[in-house]
Amino acid sequence: MRRRDSRSATTSKKQRVAFSSVVAAIALTSMKLVVGLVTNSLGILSEALHSGIDLIAAFTTFYAVRKSEAPPDSLHMYGHAKIESLASLVETVLLFLTCVWIVYEAISRLLFKTVEIDLGISALAVMLISMVVDLSRSRVLMKTAKEYRSQALEADAIHFSTDLISSAVVIIGILISMIGFKQFDSIAGLGVAAVTAFIGYRILKKSTHTLLDGAPAGVVQQIIENARSVEGIQNVGRVRVREAGAKTFVDLEVHVDRDLSLEAAHELVESVCRNIQETIPGADVVVHAEPISTSDATLVDKMRREASKMKEIKSISKIQLSETDHKLDVEFNVEIEGTHSLESAHEIASDLEDRIKQLDKKISSVTSHIEPYVDRVCEGEPASFMRDRIQRLLDSILLDFPSVKSFKNLQVKKIGDAYSLTFCCVFDKTLSLSEAHRIASKIEVEIKARCPEIESISLHMEPEPNKSF
Repeated sequence: MRRRDSRSATTSKKQRVAFSSVVAAIALTSMKLVVGLVTNSLGILSEALHSGIDLIAAFTTFYAVRKSEAPPDSLHMYGHAKIESLASLVETVLLFLTCVWIVYEAISRLLFKTVEIDLGISALAVMLISMVVDLSRSRVLMKTAKEYRSQALEADAIHFSTDLISSAVVIIGILISMIGFKQFDSIAGLGVAAVTAFIGYRILKKSTHTLLDGAPAGVVQQIIENARSVEGIQNVGRVRVREAGAKTFVDLEVHVDRDLSLEAAHELVESVCRNIQETIPGADVVVHAEPISTSDATLVDKMRREASKMKEIKSISKIQLSETDHKLDVEFNVEIEGTHSLESAHEIASDLEDRIKQLDKKISSVTSHIEPYVDRVCEGEPASFMRDRIQRLLDSILLDFPSVKSFKNLQVKKIGDAYSLTFCCVFDKTLSLSEAHRIASKIEVEIKARCPEIESISLHMEPEPNKSF
């Protein structure tokens, strides 16, 4: 609720400032038009026309400010803020039309016709009053425009600023005309046209830049630097930035290590968003994370990555790499859904083997062992007789492995026509993981050799606990 009230207050202030500009434009236009017609001064008449254009521009700004604050809808999903840039463009067209008329009339008076002008204190007074009003309105409008990043209000502020400059030019023209150089009034009109055209060009350039989705100067490089400063971002790809009113939309692609978890990649993306929004407050940021291979990925990492690309493969395990004469031999287990035929499973495994061979030129052979993937609960039953047999068998086998201090948690289950064995071996804690795994593999081989009924073995390894005194 607080956020809604703040937005409402912002909208109300912008509309009040825009409406006050409408009132000021009406007063200035009326005053200049009356004095211009009475004195027949082109300088003042051109200023009256200029102020008349400002009046139309002020109405346009007032409408644009109201409309731009409308929330997004099904047809305008990015909101309506660009209507301010469109209003600014309309105001620019009006400015150029003013310039055309002033130049035409000034050249006509200088070269082809004589017009009597009656300049005096009233002409000077109206122009001085105009300058005071223009100065006041331009400052208020520009301050509000910068506060809320409103292009329409900024264009309106520039309109009043051009009035201020052109009024000064007209005053100079009036003073010189009053001492006898009557044609200088038309020259002053040309000066007004020149100033108006120059300012109009600036507004036109800025409005079209926004309407054509031009990126603000220097912002793209700033965004790239902010994204790269996040640890874990490998590089930054495409960056797109555009503005719509006070809103900046940022769309960028960042490269992250493809081995990161989804959660970790999401955290990186969030960090990039926060960094950019600290630099561009209120920015609407969309970040796309593109997974890439990093230079420090191991061969095993790359193998798992290739396997993950094949939806038929559930996992690979027991990866073994051996090097002989600078040639690598690769062996691994691959789990494939058990419903596949043997022929289909062999083709899938062969495809993975071929992919792995392409990972490193040193690889000379790749051998996979296919295992059926089981994702269902198997019905098992205790096998007390077999458990006693395995207990005696382990007591015998482990005598040949002094590094194994004991075993525990022995479980034997009968699943179908085969048996499943699970137990824990307690190893000497000084052993390396590789050595302990090598011994565990030998124990598994011995068990299956002496008891062929055992189909699967799950051997858990634990280090010997510290002795307490």
